[in-house]
Amino acid sequence: MKNYRYLINWIGGKRLLRKRIATMIPNNIKGYIEPFGGGAWVLFYKEKWAELEVYNDLDSRLVNLFNVVKYHPCEIARQMCYMLASREQFEQQIFCEGITDIQKAARFLYIINRSFGAKGESFGTSKSSGIKSAYGIIERITEISKRLDKVLIEHKSAFDLIKNYDREIMFFYLDPPYSCGEGYNVCSTKDFEHEKLAQLLKNIKGKFLLSYDDSEKIRELYKDFKIIEVVRQKGINNRNIQDRNYKELLIRNY
Repeated sequence: MKNYRYLINWIGGKRLLRKRIATMIPNNIKGYIEPFGGGAWVLFYKEKWAELEVYNDLDSRLVNLFNVVKYHPCEIARQMCYMLASREQFEQQIFCEGITDIQKAARFLYIINRSFGAKGESFGTSKSSGIKSAYGIIERITEISKRLDKVLIEHKSAFDLIKNYDREIMFFYLDPPYSCGEGYNVCSTKDFEHEKLAQLLKNIKGKFLLSYDDSEKIRELYKDFKIIEVVRQKGINNRNIQDRNYKELLIRNY
């Protein structure tokens, strides 16, 4: 099994849990679906999960980025060659939206990779590890482009996507906005319909594995399913906090 790296860091990404999650995904599936694709850390963990693989996200910036990396890797890599690890250029890119899909994708990739905590807000620096390699980013573009070759990229609401693909032979890995915590503006924790998702998953034909924050609300919504407690280290600025551990739940219907 070849472990692909990643394309972008993403708030809520499963970098620290994807190895554990991978061990829980059944082998005999015909379809692997990610309704909340995000940074696609779990998708990229394996060379191929199933004959049908679907990446979906409501964030059009992510969908455009993955489509451009899939179909135009050379063009976006060329754009990235001119984007320096510079605070001045970072601040310029924040206000420069780009015209073509390739320009928009390159700008988005640059901002997320060069920002503090992948938030896309302020220029990220480190006092100990230096700056990220521009060549490393370009290498990842080539690698991920090959991985995406037969992955179908969708841009739908997660609820509609699940209904469209639900079959007994399908497997869904879901990483929705958590009931508490921070995220991006698209499909944020403030307006996400957690109850609607729980009701939908109670009636699907396929198998699902769901990652969530460990809260009373989520435990109550999914009390009829198998709930596994996991602990990971907190991400941003964990050196300055007393409790570095973050509790999460992995929930499944099989």
